[in-house]
Amino acid sequence: MGNETRQHKIQNSRGAEKIARKAREILRARNMLAAFAVIMSIAGREAPANANNQATKESASGNANSKSTDEVQYARSLSRAFREVAKRVGPSVVAITTIDRAPFSSDFGHNNLKKSPRNPHIPQRMRPGSEQRGEGTGIIYSSDGLIITNNHVIAGGDEIIVRLSDGREMPAKQVGSDPETDLAIIQVQATDLHAATFGDSNAIEIGDWVLAIGCPFGLEHSVTAGIVSAKGRDGVGLSTFEEYIQTDAAINPGNSGGPLIDLDGHVIGINSGIASQSGGSAGIGFAIPSHIVKRIANSISQGNSVRRGWLGVSMQGLDHELAKSFGQDSTDGVLVSGILTGTPAAEAGLKVGDIIVTLDGKSTQTPTQLMRIIANSEPNTPITLGFIRSGKSMTTDATLGERPNSSSTTSTPEPVSPNIEESLGLEIRALDTESATALGATGKGVYVSSTIEGGSAETAGLAPGDVIREVNGVAIIDVETCRSAFAKSKPGQIIRLLFEREGASRFTMLRRNPK
Repeated sequence: MGNETRQHKIQNSRGAEKIARKAREILRARNMLAAFAVIMSIAGREAPANANNQATKESASGNANSKSTDEVQYARSLSRAFREVAKRVGPSVVAITTIDRAPFSSDFGHNNLKKSPRNPHIPQRMRPGSEQRGEGTGIIYSSDGLIITNNHVIAGGDEIIVRLSDGREMPAKQVGSDPETDLAIIQVQATDLHAATFGDSNAIEIGDWVLAIGCPFGLEHSVTAGIVSAKGRDGVGLSTFEEYIQTDAAINPGNSGGPLIDLDGHVIGINSGIASQSGGSAGIGFAIPSHIVKRIANSISQGNSVRRGWLGVSMQGLDHELAKSFGQDSTDGVLVSGILTGTPAAEAGLKVGDIIVTLDGKSTQTPTQLMRIIANSEPNTPITLGFIRSGKSMTTDATLGERPNSSSTTSTPEPVSPNIEESLGLEIRALDTESATALGATGKGVYVSSTIEGGSAETAGLAPGDVIREVNGVAIIDVETCRSAFAKSKPGQIIRLLFEREGASRFTMLRRNPK
C-alpha cells in the first residue's frame, strides 16, 4: 500500500511538472490568461491527493471538460473587454498628417528624427521632394474640435490635416504646444465630435491591462494590447519633464499622440516614444500620464501659458566618490551645484554643496524627480526642503517662483597662450570681460582654455569654455587661487571641482596625475 502511494505521488508530481512547463511556454507566448488557467488547473489536480482520490474515469473526463470550458470563457471575457474598449474609444482617435513645404523648417520632424540606439523618438515618415509629410495620431479632447497630440507630430509643419474615424478629412490649426512635455493642442472646425474620457493615471498599477490605438506606419485605428510595465519612468531622454508610463503594448512609428487606454475605456496616457534599436516596437513604449496631459491641455485650451514652479538651482545626482567628498556614505539626495541670485532658493538660504534629501517630508532620489515635482507645482506654492550641509541635517522653507523660458548661449573662446596644468590635463586662463561675455558668464574666475586628449580633465567631462568656480570648496577668483587650490592636492588624489557651462553649474571629480 505504501509503494502504491509513493508511486501515485511520483506520477502526480511528474504530471504537475509537465503542466508547469506547458504553463511557462504559454507565458513566453504572452498568453497570460491561458497560463493562469493552466496554473489553476494544476492546483485543482494536486489538491485531492489523499486516500479519497478513487474518482471514476467518467468523472475525471467531466472535470477536464469543465476546466477547458472555464478557460475558454476567461479568454472570451477578456476578448469582449478589449472589443468594447476599442469600440468606445475608436471614434475619438484621429489620424494626423503634417505637411512642410519648401523652404523646409528646421523644426519639422526634429524630435521625431532625433534618436539614440537606446531611446529613439517615434519617427515620422518623411518623403523627399517639394514637400515633406509626417504622420501621427491624436485623441479628441472636446466635442467642439480640440485634439491632443504630441508636439513632435506637428512641430514645424505648414499644414495639418486630420482624418476622423468616419472618414472625414479636414484642416486643423495649432492652438498651442508645450515642447517640455512634448504635448500639443490642435483644433478642427467641427461639432458633435466624440470626445474621449480621461482617467486617473495615478490609479493604475503595474501589471494592469492597457490598449494602445493609433496609426502605426499609416495603418489607421490599429489596436494593440499589453500591460503597464512601469510607472514614473524618467531619464529616458525624450523631453525635459519625464514621468512616463511604460508599456509593452506594441507602439510603432505613427502611434505618436495616440491614446493609452485602461479596460474602463479611459485615456490614461498619450503615447510618445519607444526604446528600440530597430525603430520598431521592442516591447518598451512610453506614454505621458493623463494627470500631466490634463493639466497641460487645460492651460493651453484656455489660452493660458503653461505655468510651472521654479526653485532657481542647478542640480545633479550623487555617485559614491562625490558623496564621499561631502562626507556622506549614501548617494541618496540631490546635490545643489548652482544657485541664481534673487531666486527662491537664494532667498531660502540654500548654498552650493547642499544635498537636498526631502521635499515636504518626501525623499528626493534624483534631480529629475525633484525638478519634475517642483515643475508640476504652481508658482507661489510654499514648500519645505530638508537638506544636509557639512554633515548636518537642516530644513528651510521656500516659496516657488515661476519657471522662466529656458535659454542658453553657446560660444567658443578665442585661443590663448598655453599654460598647461600637466598633472590635470588642462589649461586655464583668467575670466576677463571679453571672455566672460563670450561664455555668457559673470563674476571673476578662470575658464578652461584647452584640455589634453585622454587626460584627467577630459575624462572628468571638462571641456574648453567651462568656467571653474570652486576647487575642493575653495572659491576661485583668479588663476593664482585656482593653481594654489590644485597644488594642495597630492599626486593621484581626487579633486572635487565645481564648474559652469552655458549658465548651468555642476560638480565633477578630477583625478590628479600620480606622476
